[in-house]
Amino acid sequence: MTDERMTVGRRGEDLVAAHLERRGWCVLARNWRCAEGEIDLVATDPAGVAVVCEVKTRRGLGYGSPLEAVTWAKARRLRRLAAAWARAQGVGLGGLRVDAFGVLVHPDGTASIQHVSGVDG
Repeated sequence: MTDERMTVGRRGEDLVAAHLERRGWCVLARNWRCAEGEIDLVATDPAGVAVVCEVKTRRGLGYGSPLEAVTWAKARRLRRLAAAWARAQGVGLGGLRVDAFGVLVHPDGTASIQHVSGVDG
């Protein structure tokens, strides 16, 4: 991955983490890795539910909206990663959810965030 893409991706993750914290969520982990892959963010929502958060960031719509990158196969992989995270933390899967966040960075530097709760895979 190029440095520019990494910078854009990191900015999206930073924006989503701040967005969630402003809404009363607690970020538990960022860029959690295991043999199966990486989870962008893990947070608890205001109800105390653990949520694995996939963040997709784009600087334009030339390749579609950011959330279009979260395919069925990607969602399925995220479910496996969520289970791996739960095992590593010694917590059950009950209530564990996978959400997707699409971040669109506009030419003026502002950004908009879309949130899809409960991505199935």
